[in-house]
Parts: sequence; structure tokens; C-alpha cells
Amino acid sequence: MECQANGDPKTGAASMKCGVVAGDEQFNARAGVFATKDSVAGPVTKGVYGAVNSNGHSLSLQHGHTEHFGSSTTAAAQANLFQNKQAAVNATAFHTHNRTHDQFGGGLNMQTAAGHSAALGVTHVPQFNMTTANVGGRANLYTSPSGNLNVNATANATRHLSGPFNGQKDFGAGLGLQYKF
Repeated sequence: MECQANGDPKTGAASMKCGVVAGDEQFNARAGVFATKDSVAGPVTKGVYGAVNSNGHSLSLQHGHTEHFGSSTTAAAQANLFQNKQAAVNATAFHTHNRTHDQFGGGLNMQTAAGHSAALGVTHVPQFNMTTANVGGRANLYTSPSGNLNVNATANATRHLSGPFNGQKDFGAGLGLQYKF
């Protein structure tokens, strides 16, 4: 059994996930439960998930319910396009359905052994004729010799290509510090 929990005391956001894993590094299956909330006063989303992974390719299904807001179900797939000891490139696709709308998307992502990553994606919500493109990246600035301390920089950009926010652009950047006890 594996369990993970994260929280942000400043915002009240928190998440918890517990599940089981069967198999090895090349082929495995996962299933479990999760709960998340975005703020101190926000509602809790509870749900279940399952995934099958084989040689870098995966299929997953997740269903969550937020009281007073409804449920959503997401099916996702990932195909490994390239992998060696220095880097991996993957293609992704997903479909999310909830009571008010569907959302489709896909993209490419890359991770390096040095801790750098980049992603490019497009999402579309047919009910609102809204298409959005986004790009993001993370650069590993420092990792301590023990591996316990990591400092990284992140950046992202979003552009709405159609729909009610057509032409709007959003940009963000951040600095992250992680210490493993």
C-alpha cells in the first residue's frame, strides 16, 4: 500500500491519496482512493482511481464527487515516444466528463535525468467552443549531493485560442524549494 498527503497551511489546500500497486517497474496496475480540497472553506472532492502501466505507456480512469457540485470522470492515456538514460518524451490525451460539460485535451511532455521538464498542451470544451493552448517548464537549479534538498524554477504561459476568453494570455513563474526529511 502507498499513501501520500500534501497540504498548504496558508491556503488550506490539501490532498490525500492511498492505494495499492501490483506488478513491477515495467508492468504494473494501481488502484485507490483520494480526497482533495482547494481551500480552508472549500468543499472536499472524494473519489477513486485506477491505472495500468506498461513500458512507459499507460491508461487511467478517475472518478471524483464534490458535494453540492457533482461528479466528474476522467479517462487518460499516455504513450512513451522516446526514452533513454538522459530524457523521456511522452504524448498524452484525456477526456473529462461532468454534469455541465465535456473537456478534451492532449499534448507532449519531456523530462530529463537532470530534473528539467517541459510540456505543451491543448484543451477544448465543445459546449463553450473554447480552445486553450498552454506551455510550461521546470528547471532544476540545485540538488544537494545527498539529494534531500532541491531548488527549481517554473514558468508557464496560456493563450485562449477561441471561446469567451479568445485572445487572453496568462503568464506565471515560480521558485520551488523541496527538502526530504
